[in-house]
Amino acid sequence: MPRSTRRLPHAFVRAAAVFALSAGVLTPAVIHAPAAHADVVNTADTTLDDGRYRVGLLSDALWVKVSVLASTAPDAPVLASTEELTRLNGYWTTDARVTLPEGTALGDYPVRIDYRRPGGTTTSRTGTAYSHKPHVGVGRITADRATTSYDHPQVVLSGTTTSWNPATGERSTAPEGTRVQFWFQTYGISGYVDRTGTATVRADGTFSVTVTPQGRLTGGTATVVPSAGIDPDDPNNRLPDVQIEQTRYRITAEGDRYRVRAGTDLRVTGLVERLTDTGWKPFAGAPVVATGTQPSWYESSAVNVLGSTASSATGTFSFPARAQYATDFVYASLRPSPYFTGDPRPFDKIDIVVPQQFTFAPYTATLDEHGRLDVSGSISSSYTCYETQPVTLQASLDGGRTWRTLRSGRTDTNCMYKFTLQGYESALYRVQHPETNQFVAKTSPSLKRGRTPTRFSAFTISPTRPTVNGKMTVSGTVQRKVNGVWKPLAGTKLTLVYKPKGENQWYWVTKSITTDSSGRFNYRATAYGDGSWALFLNTTGSYFYSETNAKYIDAR
Repeated sequence: MPRSTRRLPHAFVRAAAVFALSAGVLTPAVIHAPAAHADVVNTADTTLDDGRYRVGLLSDALWVKVSVLASTAPDAPVLASTEELTRLNGYWTTDARVTLPEGTALGDYPVRIDYRRPGGTTTSRTGTAYSHKPHVGVGRITADRATTSYDHPQVVLSGTTTSWNPATGERSTAPEGTRVQFWFQTYGISGYVDRTGTATVRADGTFSVTVTPQGRLTGGTATVVPSAGIDPDDPNNRLPDVQIEQTRYRITAEGDRYRVRAGTDLRVTGLVERLTDTGWKPFAGAPVVATGTQPSWYESSAVNVLGSTASSATGTFSFPARAQYATDFVYASLRPSPYFTGDPRPFDKIDIVVPQQFTFAPYTATLDEHGRLDVSGSISSSYTCYETQPVTLQASLDGGRTWRTLRSGRTDTNCMYKFTLQGYESALYRVQHPETNQFVAKTSPSLKRGRTPTRFSAFTISPTRPTVNGKMTVSGTVQRKVNGVWKPLAGTKLTLVYKPKGENQWYWVTKSITTDSSGRFNYRATAYGDGSWALFLNTTGSYFYSETNAKYIDAR
């Protein structure tokens, strides 16, 4: 490799070590901005752990010189200098450690770097300060165990330290109380995870730290934490790999019932065992968990937890699991751990159903003029109606105090229902759904439906034998029922109809007969011939339909 070849006179080198300081001991200079002749400091400049100095320069430099100065003053004396540098790993590095004069105080000292490139003149710049301080590092690191397990998840990492004093050349251990920083990597159910930790050096220069890897420890490093008066060595150690021992388990579980209401507890009981060298044994203290989602190997924590407990000394467990939504199964397993084998984790599933809430929407009830009651609607829910549902139509004639069942049936597969039957004059109606595996028990709001009964209390035609195309008088009385009492129905419209002899078709004659205040009516009609005559009420939304009996008129 290329080397710097220019040599300075020995007298100059010797002169660099001669100082005239009144105190007799050289103290470190306070590092200020570079001198005016210097260019930008190269960040690759550094003091190596063995006291050598590394320079960040272009590889085409023909000559390099490193000088350590007593201060940043323009005329500061040179404490040490060397041109013995070698190109190593892309940097110019001094062949030997830089030795400062005996008695030089520990600290950081300015550095001047002189160099020359092809075709150029000699150039100077300021280098990174030379660290004339104790170099403290971490030695060999060991682990107290080669593997961790579910029962023994921790490992103790222990190590030694080194210290080299450049002023005396003494090698020892780090001072008591020195902090050591760990970085290590583990591999578990969350993949690769970077972790850190710290330890404190003891009086004998050793240290230790207890680590819970939660997986395989795949290596790492340790270094001394920087502090005043020391120069930490670069990390050149490696933490030992620590493997894991996995545990194989099996679990059985059951619930105390199949149908579980949302927000209520299902009691889960069972047994968990682990495989040992002597066969399957009760797994005491195992972290049992019930979830609404099937366990997966890739979970770092249990998903959709319904309840949990620790197994007893005999491996049994019993705990409440609260269902909150529709599900087909509750899964009993152990909480995720890198120590448990299986993909997915072993589990047992408990069949359950959780009836869900719903609404009666839409929900309608109509009572027509003939007394026909139509009640229809659907069971509406965010969950699919996967089977027909039982529904019952009920009525109350006493304002809701007591209810009677009118009809029972089932919805269609779309959860729609319809009841058609003869209704009451006035009643409350409601639809009831009993609890099923899919939906909760629920009763619809009650709807009041009713009409006022009417009747023709009198109906006459005179004369009884009118002449053909002659006039005849149609008269009578219409009543309505109020609180059980028949009263005149005033101002209502009536329709007069006629069916000729020998025909089956009725024809309307007039639709505008109106009752007076006493409910009476009187109308002059034309006798078209032999045939039947009748009247019916032009009903509105509040009255039941009524009609007269047909009267046959034999016209002359």
